[in-house]
Amino acid sequence: MTKYLKHPKLLSFIQHLMVAFIAFTYFYVFAGSSIIISGVRGDYSYNLYESDRTKSYEDSYLFNNILGNNISDVLKLVAERSQLETQGEYDGKKKIDVTAYVNRGTTLPGDYITATFYLSDLLKWGQSGFEYETRDFSDEESAKFLSKSTTYTHLKNNIVSGGMNSYLSSQLEDNSMTFTITSSTQPEGGKHNILVSRYETVDGKNIEDLVSNWEEYNLLCSYVEEAALTLTNNFEDYGKLISYYSYQNSNLRYFVSRTINGKTETYTNVDELSKETTGIDIKGMFEGYGKYIYYCPYDLQYETNTLIKESVVRSLVKSYKYAFPDQLKIYIAVDTNDYPCIDGFTQGKISFSKYMPYRTQLYILSFVATVVYLLILVLRLKAQNLGAEEEPKKPLYTGAIIGVGLGIILIPFVAFVITGLIMDISYGKLLQIAHFPVYAAAGAFVFDIGLLYLVYGLVKKYKEKSLWKDSFTRQVIIKAKKLILSTTDNANVIIRTWIPYVGFVVLNLLLFKIGLAGIVLAAILDALVGVYLYRQNLDRDKIIHVIENIQNGDVKAKVKIDNLHADNISLAEAVNTIGEGIDRAVDTSMKDEKLKADLITNVSHDIKTPLTSIINYVDLIKREDIDNVRVREYVAVLESKSQKLKQLTEDLVEASKISSGNISIQLERIDFVELVNQTIGEFFEKLEASKLTPVFKSERPSIIIMADARHLWRVIENLINNVCKYALPGTRVYMDMRIKEENDKKYVVFSIKNISANELNVDEGELTERFIRGDESRTTEGSGLGLSIAKNLTTSQGGKFNIKLDGDLFKAMLTFEVIE
Repeated sequence: MTKYLKHPKLLSFIQHLMVAFIAFTYFYVFAGSSIIISGVRGDYSYNLYESDRTKSYEDSYLFNNILGNNISDVLKLVAERSQLETQGEYDGKKKIDVTAYVNRGTTLPGDYITATFYLSDLLKWGQSGFEYETRDFSDEESAKFLSKSTTYTHLKNNIVSGGMNSYLSSQLEDNSMTFTITSSTQPEGGKHNILVSRYETVDGKNIEDLVSNWEEYNLLCSYVEEAALTLTNNFEDYGKLISYYSYQNSNLRYFVSRTINGKTETYTNVDELSKETTGIDIKGMFEGYGKYIYYCPYDLQYETNTLIKESVVRSLVKSYKYAFPDQLKIYIAVDTNDYPCIDGFTQGKISFSKYMPYRTQLYILSFVATVVYLLILVLRLKAQNLGAEEEPKKPLYTGAIIGVGLGIILIPFVAFVITGLIMDISYGKLLQIAHFPVYAAAGAFVFDIGLLYLVYGLVKKYKEKSLWKDSFTRQVIIKAKKLILSTTDNANVIIRTWIPYVGFVVLNLLLFKIGLAGIVLAAILDALVGVYLYRQNLDRDKIIHVIENIQNGDVKAKVKIDNLHADNISLAEAVNTIGEGIDRAVDTSMKDEKLKADLITNVSHDIKTPLTSIINYVDLIKREDIDNVRVREYVAVLESKSQKLKQLTEDLVEASKISSGNISIQLERIDFVELVNQTIGEFFEKLEASKLTPVFKSERPSIIIMADARHLWRVIENLINNVCKYALPGTRVYMDMRIKEENDKKYVVFSIKNISANELNVDEGELTERFIRGDESRTTEGSGLGLSIAKNLTTSQGGKFNIKLDGDLFKAMLTFEVIE
């Protein structure tokens, strides 16, 4: 290999070939696994499936996917034709009930406010746009502008049986009547937006002639605008679809008939079915085309020899339910006998044989080519480091290397864009050209020339430590730096600010009077000042960054004084001094805290030894037969107080360990719900003895968190013990778990609530402090450390511990992140 390293051009050529082969393979496989087909709404991408290789085109998934998209378009076309046509022809005089049209997906009440316009007027209004004027009305002007009564429309037959709806019912002849109701109140004045009435209703009225208050006016205006805009969009879509799916342009044939109130309407692109169809076997005709679908929801019939399922057609029909009642028949077929038209089906048939069966093998070869490419790259970079490759005679500037490399890299991309513009086709279809893999390989070859030139050149500069040294930018910055620093360093505030500022303004004014050359020179000077301000702010950013680190706890952070200028040096030294002072203060505080924790631990340990003896001797005394009743009472008190002292000592030791961080936390996956249930079971007798009824509810039967099971059990134990001590007897203790989302994360919140037996006269924040108890009389047992221990243990496991007080209601909450 050392022999070949002496010929870097040969190795580069091999690398270019590897990249070209990889690009060729990728685009060759891509061309063989998908196709682009032009449709009425643009280009559609379809996958080619390996399972289709043994099937005919008409039985393939590709054919049926194309058919499915076409069915969706045809049903949308029929729905639009039902809005725009009468007896198969566009009807500009068709009457549109705007309220029924806008609410065509729902059922309207029997009486409603609406306006009826001619279709052509709404289309022209939608195309020209809606204009509003803001006017200020008095009460009298409002009453004069609006009608004294509101006109209501009543549908005689507005039932939804048979798939009918309000919109279809409003289209029936002689199915509606109008009546007016006089308003009992006068409309209020004020500022109102008034619609400029470009067109009148079929009765020659404006919207204000139909309503008696502003709320009705605004609602009706919105219905008119929405109906016009929707119909305008549908009209544009209708023009495209009606042409695309005409008998002459499409291999798809459709015939849709719907029966409304005994009247049948038909929509088709087959001329012989556009008029009278009596005596014609429509189903037989569509079966004769080849692939067909017949769907009749009223008779629960669905027949097809395609892969399209009934549920798919039913779902598509449901999308336009306002146009399709139950009494509906749909015939759709594709003329697969001779495909008389050039459309998406014929494009799919031509591309059907493109499937690339050997993709895995080509991927393996591409992987091998990638390995070879990377191996040569590593060896050449290593050879550069050892000086094995020939040195260039004249070293180039870093900027020149970057410029040449990027220029070569952009050549294939620019060629791709220009080719698409010249051929006037989409880039997706451009990728489907038969010879595109070859063109892609050539483009990748050129791309790699620029990439390797860039990589090898910059790496060589980096290893020679001349990457920045040989840059043109560095030369400009050095000269500007010298110019700026020579006038700013070690100067006082006045010299650094007002004198340079005044001089700079004067100089700019003088240069502007010279002309174009002066303006250019002034711009250069402005750039130099900008560089100076940038450097000053850059120094300040470094200092601020260190201050933020000190604020966040990194008291050892230091500002590097090298490369700082002027008073920024003094500021940096002051910040470093502050950090050192804080560091000393924190160290002293930590030592004091450790001494306090050690004192508590040692004293507690020294107390435990005699305390254990006291407890043992009390136990021995209890076993003696003592006749004196008062002595037995003394022994009972002694036992109670010694046990309380033992508990206090253990709590002190544990609180000391937690505060000093001398506890071991072993986080693992825990079912929080199961842990709470187990703890409630263990404390059930104690709760019952305290006359408390636990009630536990969880959103989920299982919620997983990361926690230490032993310490988390101790937290819940402390909370339940706290309830047993301070809750009002005869009440319920409510515990629940709920999930909340915050910052794209899920958290579980476990809360425990109880009514306190005594009045809570402390702040909720104080309850988690050491030796604070809700019972100020301190007549109940307890050390005042339970909630403090619970809070610190929860925080140590990455959770949150909160307490809320509302009168006598005490509520503790634990929050942990949910592990899905």
